[in-house]
Amino acid sequence: MSSHQVQQSLSRASAKYADSAKKDVLGALAQFKDLSPGTDTFLFPDGKRRTAFRLKGTIPVYYKGACYNIPVTVYLWDTHPYYAPICYVNPTATMVIKESEHVNKEGKVFLPYLNEWRFPGYDLSGLLQIKKCPVFARSAANAASATPSAGSSASSTPTPYPSSQPAMPTPYPTGSGATPYPNSTPYPSAGGMGYNPYMNVPQPTPYPMGAGATPYPSSSSASGVPPPRPPPVTSQSSISSNGSIDAYRASYMTAVEQKLREKLRERMGTNSAEMASIKTTGDELRDGQQKLKKMVEELESQRNALQTACEIYTAKKAELAKALADAGGTDAPPIDEAVDAAFPLHRQIVLSYVKDLTCDDVIYTLGQSLKKNKITTSEYLRQIRDVSREQFIHRATMQKCRRTAGLPI
Repeated sequence: MSSHQVQQSLSRASAKYADSAKKDVLGALAQFKDLSPGTDTFLFPDGKRRTAFRLKGTIPVYYKGACYNIPVTVYLWDTHPYYAPICYVNPTATMVIKESEHVNKEGKVFLPYLNEWRFPGYDLSGLLQIKKCPVFARSAANAASATPSAGSSASSTPTPYPSSQPAMPTPYPTGSGATPYPNSTPYPSAGGMGYNPYMNVPQPTPYPMGAGATPYPSSSSASGVPPPRPPPVTSQSSISSNGSIDAYRASYMTAVEQKLREKLRERMGTNSAEMASIKTTGDELRDGQQKLKKMVEELESQRNALQTACEIYTAKKAELAKALADAGGTDAPPIDEAVDAAFPLHRQIVLSYVKDLTCDDVIYTLGQSLKKNKITTSEYLRQIRDVSREQFIHRATMQKCRRTAGLPI
């Protein structure tokens, strides 16, 4: 059985903890190959009928050295595995349920394992492994004598309970076909074993009656002597009365105890599931709180950095505005005076260097004009001679000024 089919069945059953339930079911299916998962409409003990996940099939049960395949059905709550499952034995036509403290005649299973169910620690594999043999084979004689006639019953062996005995009241009102125990009886009685409420009630011993005989001498005895007093039966009567009262008391106490235990288990199971859900939600909320706290700290750090940068920008802006205000009151200086040397000697060096470069430009321009036949050769030579003489004077002046200023030549 694939995990996908189990997942689909759990989804149809509206399982609240699908991952944990799926893991538990797959573990049980791995050990018990004859079980098959599915969904059925089931009436739960809370009185609600809804779609439930179920495991149905046979499990091997060892009894007196032999292995028997017992058909069972296990229904899971939607809060599984935080709430104990509901188990039933499904006997075939050749089987009859062995009613005991662990199985009632309807086939419902009661085990301490179910009553003590706590997750984690308890699972379906452990539950299915501890089941005892709950059925016997139905013999042909039992099947044939299931409904004996009135005539045959009179000659057959008498039942353990006299027909004249009044019906034993049940511990609490039940429907038709219900057992004298509450359906949730998971534990044996105070004596250590499950018991039948009628078992401890001693039955009256019938006296052997002959034809026309009476248990005591009649009052018309010929002797005329009063009949002897019958032997005292106070001890037997008191034992019978006390045993009956004790049986009633134990039956009522057991029924009330198990009813309260069932209610408490249902309430605790629901509360455990709710607490697990609340715990999971709380963990998620705490993780989200830590993430939000980190995000707030990062945003606070960025806000402080931006605030510092804004303060610096405001200060620089104020300085720039003040400088512009101070410079805005004077006329703009000439462009030629914007770049000037600090000393007159340096100013003469700069001026001579500029004139030297100007002469280079003039010589280049004259060469281009000669190529384009805009001037004659004689005119070109005359202009070159004059410009070269002037350039020589500027270079000589610049070298002399640099030597005087102590600058490299």
